[in-house]
Amino acid sequence: MLELRDLRVDYGRIRALQGVSLEVREGEIVALIGANGAGKSSTMNAVSGIVRPSGGAIRFEGESLAGLSAHAVVRRGIVQVPEGRLIFAGLTIEENLRLAAAACHDRRNEAAALDRVLALFPMLADRLKDRGSGLSGGQAQMLALARGLVAAPRLLLLDEPSLGLAPVAAIEVFDLISKLRGGGVTVLLVEQNVRRALAIADRGYVLESGRITLEGEAKELLGHERLVRSYLGIHKREVA
Repeated sequence: MLELRDLRVDYGRIRALQGVSLEVREGEIVALIGANGAGKSSTMNAVSGIVRPSGGAIRFEGESLAGLSAHAVVRRGIVQVPEGRLIFAGLTIEENLRLAAAACHDRRNEAAALDRVLALFPMLADRLKDRGSGLSGGQAQMLALARGLVAAPRLLLLDEPSLGLAPVAAIEVFDLISKLRGGGVTVLLVEQNVRRALAIADRGYVLESGRITLEGEAKELLGHERLVRSYLGIHKREVA
């Protein structure tokens, strides 16, 4: 579905991505793992059209995304839920969702899209008239996810969805992401909680200093000695 080949991104003289190649197959959850500054968000932003690559190729369902604006990428069926949620705090939950629904491919399906998403988020359905400023961190993340889903994406880019959340709220977010696999949504997930990300993912890639250094099935990566030491901070035998 999504294919990156030798993707390069520069910020002035700084090269953030140094030839990243990866793929996301339809129906998968793929985790992109790496330390701060490794290039994870740059990868996401290049796919979604927020930053323009300096080289390489991005193909979605066999077609190049080169030169497309961010809103044109959304119309192709790719939606990014950015790090930090970035909801409109001064607007109500309903207003946040309706703004996102405006990006639907078929405006005639806007009401149906809202109903479908609210069925996944009953907490939001009960508080449609509440402003975003009154939501907890976990509730705001749920709104950010709902806002992404209401645009009817085929590929959802999730950038650090558990960042800053209490453990219970983070578990709810991961449970919801896991359920998306059965709902026809493919997911590329950037996440600081490596263990939980790989627990729900099908496959994973490790990004270090702008390069992919390790890839494989999620279960295999959870048992990889170097990954365990570098990102989980424990020995392999303790994982077992």
